[in-house]
Amino acid sequence: MSKLFDVKYMDLDLNTSEKFETIKHLANLIDERLIDVDKYVEDVKARESISTTGIGDGVAIPHAKSSWVKVPTVVVGKSSSGIEWESLDDEPVNIVFLIAVPEDGKNEHLKILQRLAISLMDDDIKEEIVNATDKKVIEELLNHNTEG
Repeated sequence: MSKLFDVKYMDLDLNTSEKFETIKHLANLIDERLIDVDKYVEDVKARESISTTGIGDGVAIPHAKSSWVKVPTVVVGKSSSGIEWESLDDEPVNIVFLIAVPEDGKNEHLKILQRLAISLMDDDIKEEIVNATDKKVIEELLNHNTEG
């Protein structure tokens, strides 16, 4: 999983204000890794309708196993103004990790979610991500702390 995070798939200056607008924007960053961006976004929306992926503390981890995904990828987005997400704590989201996994990816999305959640529970790691302005710093930090 060490190649899961890539600076190509990061936007550290999101100017979106709503979750589905944000999901669509981030999905467009990985269009070459998707068969169909719009259909993948619909799968993420379907997952979001089950329960919010805004886990609280300014973080959202929208995700979907989808037949429209070619290669497992995580997109990182940061917003300084915050995004309305209907989070568990009712607070806006500042960091979004969009997880795209192929339908036949078995439990890969669960492994990614688990490793990402464990990393984000470390206050030092989360603070470094929040404060980072360099994509390379985030890439190295996440790849190092989510290796399987």
